[in-house]
Amino acid sequence: MIDRENILQHVNGLFYTDLGLCGCGSPEEAFDLVRDLLNLAPFYEHRGEVTALIGDGGPAHIVLSALDSADLLEHGGTIHGSWLTDKGEWYRTVLATISDWDEIAVGLPHNGGKCIDACWRVPVEQGAHP
Repeated sequence: MIDRENILQHVNGLFYTDLGLCGCGSPEEAFDLVRDLLNLAPFYEHRGEVTALIGDGGPAHIVLSALDSADLLEHGGTIHGSWLTDKGEWYRTVLATISDWDEIAVGLPHNGGKCIDACWRVPVEQGAHP
């Protein structure tokens, strides 16, 4: 199991690097939206709930494409039927352990370097604070 600071650094990297978000505006709402969407995957089993969160038009396409570009999702014929990648599964578990957006203000993982596939195979128990 990896340490808590390392987990928080990866979450920081997801939001500020992979998703390209900034800390002004409504970052807490963005955090909640990403967490809530990951919890609904696979989307083909929860289409109505996904649509209730983000709609079904252009804004939904942008949100889902951003999650896909961050390698959290995979999809076949339609992005609205996406499922989680290993990275997405890891983040779904980890985001459930964070109760305050300010927790992720800890810097980037790997001193700003790239993550590797092994980052998403590290076991993290849901609800645990390693």
